[in-house]
Order: sequence, then structure tokens, then C-alpha cells
Amino acid sequence: MTQLYKQISTAVLFCTFLFLYQAAYGQTIADTLQLEEIEVVATRIHQPLIYQPTNVEVTDSSRLSLLKGQSIGEVIAMESSLFIKEYGPGGMSTASQRGLSSEQIQVLWEGVPINSPTLGQTDLSLLPANIFSEIQLSSGTPSTAFGGGSLSGALYLRSDWNAGKYFSARQRIGSYGQWQSSMEGHYSTQELQVSVHSMYDYSENDFEYYNRAYNRTEKREHNRSKGVNVMASVGKELNNGHWKSVFWVADKDNQIPGSILKTDSKSRQEDQALRWLGTYERKLGNAEFSFKNYLSRVELNYFDPDTDTRSFSTNKRWMVSSDLKYPVAEQLLLKGEISGALTGVTSNNYVTDKSRSQFSMLANPEVMLVDHRLRLYPALRMDAYNDFGTVVSPSLGINYELFPDKLFLRGQLSRDFNPPTFNALYWGQGGNPNLKAERSNTGEAGIIITPRKFLGVSSIRLTGYYSKISNGIRWYPGDDGIYTPSNVEELTTKGIEAEIDNSYLISPGWQLNIQQSGILNRTEIMTPRFPGDEAVGSQLRYTPQWKYNGTLSLQKDIFKALIQYRWVGRRYTTDTEDLRDSLDPYQVLDVSVQTQKQLQALELTLQAGVKNLLDTNYEIIQWYAMPQRNFSLSLTVTYHL
Repeated sequence: MTQLYKQISTAVLFCTFLFLYQAAYGQTIADTLQLEEIEVVATRIHQPLIYQPTNVEVTDSSRLSLLKGQSIGEVIAMESSLFIKEYGPGGMSTASQRGLSSEQIQVLWEGVPINSPTLGQTDLSLLPANIFSEIQLSSGTPSTAFGGGSLSGALYLRSDWNAGKYFSARQRIGSYGQWQSSMEGHYSTQELQVSVHSMYDYSENDFEYYNRAYNRTEKREHNRSKGVNVMASVGKELNNGHWKSVFWVADKDNQIPGSILKTDSKSRQEDQALRWLGTYERKLGNAEFSFKNYLSRVELNYFDPDTDTRSFSTNKRWMVSSDLKYPVAEQLLLKGEISGALTGVTSNNYVTDKSRSQFSMLANPEVMLVDHRLRLYPALRMDAYNDFGTVVSPSLGINYELFPDKLFLRGQLSRDFNPPTFNALYWGQGGNPNLKAERSNTGEAGIIITPRKFLGVSSIRLTGYYSKISNGIRWYPGDDGIYTPSNVEELTTKGIEAEIDNSYLISPGWQLNIQQSGILNRTEIMTPRFPGDEAVGSQLRYTPQWKYNGTLSLQKDIFKALIQYRWVGRRYTTDTEDLRDSLDPYQVLDVSVQTQKQLQALELTLQAGVKNLLDTNYEIIQWYAMPQRNFSLSLTVTYHL
């Protein structure tokens, strides 16, 4: 209990500091920074943030420049409202949004879903932040936008790099035997753009931790991780259009130590991926056409000598799509898409090779009324699958500019779905080929306030939501002890999301930005899944009811600093809210500082970072240790051509 009080006290002190700073300096600022009109792609509605029907959180390239040595999972854990379930360095990292599972959030790369067809989720620890230019997170993206898998929203990763001519090499070292080497290069003219981003990452991950199961300090062993990522693109501007081709190669090899209850693990996992994306866009009069062609091959191999387990799976995917934008009038923009996909999986866990074909049609026009102050975003999508049938998904979004540039009301209603995974359908011992798609009915409403001059506040965003999930898929053991999935889970998730951004220009030349976000979420099982189910009405396992993030960034000339604070509330490890089966709230504070030196065409960037500055001893998943205070140092050399 004492530890809990310390954590809450620190969180309160941090929030109080931010508030007092706003009060002290907000009135003396000569001018405030204006909100950028960021191109939003995570919702398929190409409107600035303030005109969206749902909330969108953006981590842009300038922020990512301070976080290059981290994975996407580490970045969004500190930068967004998402709750990241981490198993520690070298272990799996998955996202939970609005209390739902990692299989129910869609992860997209340039509009292409990259969730595993076998597991239904994406391991975010495999995605290094330095190969992406921007992260967009929309907690309300409906299934109409990109298809099934987005019961709770979408995480969109972009690789659209700015034009320039330079070559850069970076070396990073850190605690626990961490060694990262990366190189990137860009070359662009008025017609041609070429870019390459690559990284080699190696770490022993031999950190010390306090084993609360045995009340002693131990060192994490058999936890080595090494990987390579290379992303290369080439694009060309044409008359009335352009094309782009992107290759992405990834190879990761992780030793898996298991929980702290086991000290002699010998298991390991190999993840390999090859992805190619080709896009072509063209204007014909007022119409805009775009075509997309995507191919991928992803392997996941797991070995555990102790249990004589050798699990192999290879999935291949081919997707083609074409969409159209046509402005009928100033008040109406017609939009639509036709796409098809073929997915095949080979696994020694299935009796035979399995495949899935999919055909989709989408209509999502944009309607602007009342002098463009009222924006309507209706959408209707049809997805036809060969293995479990056809699903129709409607949605309706709205954004109303009540006071010009000051107050925006927004909301959305949607009927969403999540297809069953290949493992759920075809797992050799317990697959269920009769599964239905998970469905949800979701409604949300929000408000955006942009006071501009008041205490330096750039924006205040509030969102309330309610979602009812039916046909939820859950694995349970049968009379023979074999686990089998079935559509037995009925859930409700509801909550409030709040964000406030403050931006200041402080004489002489200091730029300060403070971002805060907090969530209150309640996700409950509605109806008994079996006779005597005691979980009805209880918060879902590993789902925090409260979460707070605070970020302070400071910049002047060649100096940048970033302070990130995260507080996560209590999580229950069983289906009932029993304090004896729960994990204490925890807090994490990370600090990064960066400075640059220009020597004619050569630019030197030195960066130092401290993660978990408060030296917190915590677990996100029960019995999986997280590292305490650790350090990193990097040097980047950039030559501008």
C-alpha cells in the first residue's frame, strides 16, 4: 500500500507541475504555436485532425527522431492512450485499445493490414521506429475503413519520407549489451525519390531484476535478441500522377526466457518477413485514381527443446486494390474502393495448407454542408470471405464546427467485425471451422476546443465511447482437456479519453510543448460463458481502468529534450476482480536529450537517454520482469549532398 501511495503521489506531483507551469507562463507568451494541418490517413478520411469524426493521435517524424532506437511498442506506450502488453526486452509486445484484445486492433502499414493471419495480432517489438516516418493512432477507425480487425481502432504506420539529399549513419550503445547500428540515405529530384533505411539491433538483455516470487535479486538469462530491418523505396513523378515501390525485409531471432518462475528456459523464436508494396496514382480531369499491389511472405518458427516443440508457420499474402475520388460538387466528394486479397498459410500445426480469399467493396463519400461547417462521413463496406461468409459494415461519422476555429463537435456510429484467425479455425487439435466473425456496435461522441491564446492551450479533446461486442471468440478446454475456440463472449467497453496540448514560444527562442492524456475504461463480460461464470460484471484481465501519459518537450536551436511519464493503474490477472490476483499500479519516467553540431555539409547529432529514471520495479504481465533504470548513448553523422 505504501508503494501505491508513492506512485500516486508522484503522478499527482507531475500533473501539478505541468498545471503550475501553464498558469505561471501562459499569460506571458507573445504568441502560441498553431496546430498543424496533418494529413490523416488512419481513418481513410483525408481531412485535418480537427475535422475528423473520431480522435487521432499523431507521432510525427520530429518526435520519432528522438525515439529512433526504440520499437513501435515502446514509442506508443509512452506517446499514446494505448496500453501495451510487454513481456520485457526481447519478448512480445502487443497493443490493447479501449480494453479489447490485441487481435481486435488493426495494425496497418501504408494502408495494408499486417496483423498475423494465424494469431490475429502484431508483435510491435519487431517493428523499429526508425524505419517509419509517422505513427497515427485512431481509437475509432471503423471496419468500413480498412476491413475486419478494427473493433477498437487502428494503428497506422507511414513510410512517406520528406525530400532531401543526404546520407546518415548512426551508432547506439546501451545497458544490457545493447548495440544498434543504422544507416539511411535519401536522394530526390523534381521527378525521382529514392530512400533506404536499415538497422541492425543486438542485445544480451541480461538485466538484473527483483524476483518477487522468491524474494531475491536475479539476472535475466537466455534473453538475447538480434535482428535486421531494411526498408528501401523508389518513386517517380509523372504527368498527372506518380508511382512508388517499397521493399521491406525483416529478420529477428529471440531467445525466450519465459516467466521468472522458470530459470532454465531454452526456447527461442525466429521471425522473418519480406514485404513489397507498389502504388500508382493518377489524375484524370477532376477524378483521382490510385492502385495498390501488395505481396508478403512472413515466417514464424518457435522451438522449445524442453517440451519437444517445433512449430513452423509461413503465411503468404497478395492484395490488390483500386480507389477513386471524384468531386461532384463543392459539397460532395465521392469516394470508393474495390479490393481483393488471397492469403495462404502453411503450418505443421494444421492438417493441410489453408487459404482465404477475400473480395471487398467500399463506398465512403464526404458531404459538406452549412458553409463547410457540417461534415458528414457515411460509409458502407461489404467483405466476402470464402471460409466464413459475407459481412456488411456500415458507419456514419459527423463533425460540426460550432464556433469557427474554436469549438468542434464530433461523433460516430459503426457496426464492425473481426474475422476468426487461421489458428482459431484450423488448429490441428482444437480448431473450430464453424466460428463466426466477432461483431460490435459502437457509438462515440467528442469535442475539440482550440482556445489558442488561453494559458498556451493548443487543443483540448474529450471523447466518450460505448461498444457492445458479440460472438467474441474465446478458447476453453473441453471434456477431453483440449482447448477449443467458440463464439461465447459478450462484452461491453465504455470510457472517457481526454487530451490537452500546450505549446509555448518562450523568449529568447525556447519552444516548449506539453501533452497530457488520460483514459478511464471499463470493459466487462456481460453474460455467463458457462454455468457459474463468476467473471460477469468484472473488469477484463490485464485491462487497466486508469492510465495517464504526460510528455514535455523542449527545444532551442541545436538542443532538444524530451521527458515522458506514464502511470498505469491496477490490472487483474484473473477474470474476477480479486486484489490477491492483481498487479500494482506502476509509473515510468523516460528522459532523452539531444544536441547537434553543423560542420558545413556534415551534421553531428549526439543523444543520451535514460529509461525508467525512477528505477521502478514493475511487471506488465505477471511474472515477466521489466528492466529497471537503464541508459543509452548514440552518435549520428549526417552528410548533406
